[in-house]
Amino acid sequence: MSIQTIRFRQLTLFAGLLIAAGAFTTPAFATEDQAMEQLRNLNKAFTSIARRVTPTVVTISTRETVRSNALRGQIPEDYRRFFRMPRGERRERPGLGSGIIMSADGYVLTNHHVAGSADEITVILNDNQEFEARLVGTDSLTDVAVIKIDAEGLASAPVGNSDEIQIGEWVMAVGAPLDLRSTVTSGIISALGRNLNIISDRSGFAIEDFIQTDAAINPGNSGGALINLDGEVIGVNTAIASGTGGFVGYGFAIPINLARKVMDDIITHGRVRRGFLGINLRRVDASLADAFGLDGPRGVLIANVFSDTPADAAGLKDEDIILSIDGTAVNRPNQVQSLIARKHPDETVALEIRRKNRTITHQVKLGEKPAQIGDVASTRTQAGQTELHGLSVSNITPEVESRWRLEAGMDGILVTEVAQGSRAARARFQRGDIIFKVRQGNLEREVRTVEDFKASLAKLEKGRNAAFFVRRGTYHLFLTMKISE
Repeated sequence: MSIQTIRFRQLTLFAGLLIAAGAFTTPAFATEDQAMEQLRNLNKAFTSIARRVTPTVVTISTRETVRSNALRGQIPEDYRRFFRMPRGERRERPGLGSGIIMSADGYVLTNHHVAGSADEITVILNDNQEFEARLVGTDSLTDVAVIKIDAEGLASAPVGNSDEIQIGEWVMAVGAPLDLRSTVTSGIISALGRNLNIISDRSGFAIEDFIQTDAAINPGNSGGALINLDGEVIGVNTAIASGTGGFVGYGFAIPINLARKVMDDIITHGRVRRGFLGINLRRVDASLADAFGLDGPRGVLIANVFSDTPADAAGLKDEDIILSIDGTAVNRPNQVQSLIARKHPDETVALEIRRKNRTITHQVKLGEKPAQIGDVASTRTQAGQTELHGLSVSNITPEVESRWRLEAGMDGILVTEVAQGSRAARARFQRGDIIFKVRQGNLEREVRTVEDFKASLAKLEKGRNAAFFVRRGTYHLFLTMKISE
């Protein structure tokens, strides 16, 4: 089938959709001529937007000096300190991306992975003028970077409100895919709030709240603009989901409200000043909602509250469920992260919380994330061990603490083995987990000894999910397991 035939069928289908939706103004059935006129008007809208927007999107060429060492890649990282590793040869690695002109005096918004580690940055305008750029600042947690060129009177991109976008809206992606400058593609918003786990951050504070689109995005588009039909930037194109390295229908953009806040902080303060609560979060799925006695999955569960943090000072507790932030309903952990990250330290937010069977509101004054966050330990338990539901568990004695290298004085019981294929394995329990509480609906039992654990399980309703409160390293987790009949 030829490309022309595919295009004609797409236009015919789109015209049919417009007719079915009542987009045409004629009271009777639309004629073919009227349908084509509507398509021509839509075409004029797209070309008008493209004309206005393409001068505000630039191509970014980078060079980074790296060292190559073939031997280094063959030796595991943990063992490299035992070898005197050659430093490797220095070589230049070229890079390509896109950027958005945000001010007439030359501030350009792009991705951290495009410009964040570059030694040389060149910006190429739509009219082929070239400028050397300097890195103003970068934020790896959102994959946002700001660069600056020495220029005046530049056309800057109008900025929209990414909080108001909806699934199904028409959008255009503008950038330099594969070094094809000023390329414009179109599609719709396919989904919102995507968390892809593509931003590498060991602290767990990476912020991913991507807009998904089927507008074609390819390597080189990163840092370019996602545009609505008002010609406004609503996102910064960032990633694709692909097994081939090329576009297969899934592209992702950082919401402009988040990216703009990061940019403003970098320009004004030289760094990102990001609001901080001090909590670990978990999504409320169907099994967790059942275990907590909810009428359905909603809200975001606080897995644990770190001590001496704004959340702790405001009286938030483990097992609270956040229903809304400043009146905006929340149902995903990354949604909570994004909303808080767009605030500054010392700002106050209103959190609607479900605690047990009550709904309450907490006013929380945000802080700034410290360099390290610790956990809190408590008292010691007695000896004993048993095996239940595929879990081998043991009391935490001084001998167990020493053998498992546990922090002294921890509450709970230790998971020493997880039977392969068991309910516990499917619930993702791991050796070394510490279980310190069990909950099902209104039933809630602290677990300090193996006997506590046995007694708690005996009281659980069969055939329903129960939530097990687990400490794993420095994190608190909620693992759900259906209690067998």
